[in-house]
Amino acid sequence: MKLNNLFLNIVQEKLADGILRYNYYASENSSNLSKVNSVIETFDLTERFNETVLAFKESLDNRDTGFGTSLSKSFVNPGGWQSWAPGFEILPGQKQLSLKNKVIPQWNVYLTVPGTDKKDYSKKNILAQFITYFRIENRYFVIASTGNVNGKVSAPVQFIINRKKNSCKITVADTKKVYEKDELVSQIAFFAVDSFEEAKAKIEILFGSSNPESKNYAERFGTVSHLGNLSQGWESWYNHYADIDEKLILEDLESITTTDNLISLNRKESSDPCVFQIDDGWEIALGDWEWNEKRFASKPEDIVKKIKDKDFIPGLWIAPFIIDSRSKTAVEHPNWLLRNDKGKLVGAGFNPLWGEMHCNIFKALPGTFYCLDLSNEEVLSHLDALMDKAINKWGFEYLKLDFLYVGMLNGKFKNGGSAYEHYAKAVNILTSRTKSSNGNKVCYLGCGAPFELSFNNFPLTRIGCDTKEHWEDYRNVKFNWNGRTSAYLNMQDTIGRNLWNKTVFLNDPDVLFIRKENCSLDEEEKLLVSAVAFMFASQMMYSDDPASSVSEEEVSLAKKILALKEKYYGKNFEAVPVKDKVYFVSENASAKKFILNLSDKDYECSRCNAKVRKHSFIEL
Repeated sequence: MKLNNLFLNIVQEKLADGILRYNYYASENSSNLSKVNSVIETFDLTERFNETVLAFKESLDNRDTGFGTSLSKSFVNPGGWQSWAPGFEILPGQKQLSLKNKVIPQWNVYLTVPGTDKKDYSKKNILAQFITYFRIENRYFVIASTGNVNGKVSAPVQFIINRKKNSCKITVADTKKVYEKDELVSQIAFFAVDSFEEAKAKIEILFGSSNPESKNYAERFGTVSHLGNLSQGWESWYNHYADIDEKLILEDLESITTTDNLISLNRKESSDPCVFQIDDGWEIALGDWEWNEKRFASKPEDIVKKIKDKDFIPGLWIAPFIIDSRSKTAVEHPNWLLRNDKGKLVGAGFNPLWGEMHCNIFKALPGTFYCLDLSNEEVLSHLDALMDKAINKWGFEYLKLDFLYVGMLNGKFKNGGSAYEHYAKAVNILTSRTKSSNGNKVCYLGCGAPFELSFNNFPLTRIGCDTKEHWEDYRNVKFNWNGRTSAYLNMQDTIGRNLWNKTVFLNDPDVLFIRKENCSLDEEEKLLVSAVAFMFASQMMYSDDPASSVSEEEVSLAKKILALKEKYYGKNFEAVPVKDKVYFVSENASAKKFILNLSDKDYECSRCNAKVRKHSFIEL
């Protein structure tokens, strides 16, 4: 068959455990030279569900028929393009949250798959990526792209779902890709199950498990196993943001070991290692990844030694693919920056600190930052040297690599090819060092990462938008921006991507909050943020100033949060929305039930005779 200039052979394959897989191969040499992604198949959802079920049993029963004909009225989880994209269930009758920003157009590249046909941005459609599912009560129909499992590299997939037509169109982000005959274009798995627990077991079969004792154990999780049962630590971002210097960092390093705080109290009970991570603000400029000596008088290796002397793993934030056009690197190497077919720089986002505000250098919107051309061998050598310096010269062992989605932006690549091919090669280089030259283990946290192309290299990955020391960013709510920083929205993503935790990724839910200063979250909200993190994710990070968060109330809250960790972490929970922003949660191995109320109103449950205050949770 032929779709979008691609001639395809589609081979159906029955896997063990009720998984039906479609393999899409190029039937002859071909290429996608258009500006939109290739369509590889369009199908009726009911027909594909029936086909999936009938591949493993002789006939449909009444329950199959009822589910299949009601798919258009089901709950739909869109999976999500990258860390900051909404990834929680869309209720029957609801439209997908907007993925565009009408006020700051530079942000439109954050949540959308590059190369998406403009016609697909219809309000009638749901744009889903990587792993999506349809759910009615406790039954699931799951569609997962597996083209990047076990070392394969395929273009990431998007599912354009039209509820009214009951249809799904599959596209691949492959603009400018040249295919050879018999090359794998994509691989999509389908399965239907009767519980969340079964769905997660199938995802584990397809993508692997973080449990070394599981028969499905995936070796990629071994690169972060030295972080212990629960990856944890401190990082500088969610209090100081980019306004950091040596004095502040060293004061926090000292006080985190000498005061009662979330990390020090936990270390009394746990032998797991702890990270101490310096976030944005240490560098000279975006793209000039040199130590800012105006802020840090000591050399980075001296700071690292002090961190290690306190028995912490030294961590550092880097955004390797993005660059400020005013940086020394951009001025000296203008050919390193990605341009479009018209020769203009490809914008990668907006930040007033990272982009020219008066547009004196390039004719662009104010505050625009840019991206590197990852096809350029000089750029790849630059990235390799950057990581070598951070790890082997400076001594950092936990690298938070941010804004990775930028590596998937389309442009006129110096060496041709498609963005996904260059992204895969670049992240292999970035994460190639699993040990430093002196033998210390090295690991990576992916953030702003395109999920489907990143799970092999970043088993520890942020799986939601940035959190915030406030419940909501109400200004951006008014602008309908759904990639905003928000404690509320971050929890929605963490709950929505529960299926992936310890199968696709070790889910990083972002930080927890204790402090009263510079934080409007009340105690119930802080406890809710913590409960969601421990139930549905696998990292505990903290960002407060330990020395200024030592009141009796704050220390008491830290102990309550650690009690939640002991109670919830490591157990299997399922969350099902009973209404918009309200979840009924059950623990699979016990009879424990919970209600999480993320809504702005108190919730009364007549069935369980319980009332749950807004922004809080209860155990039934």
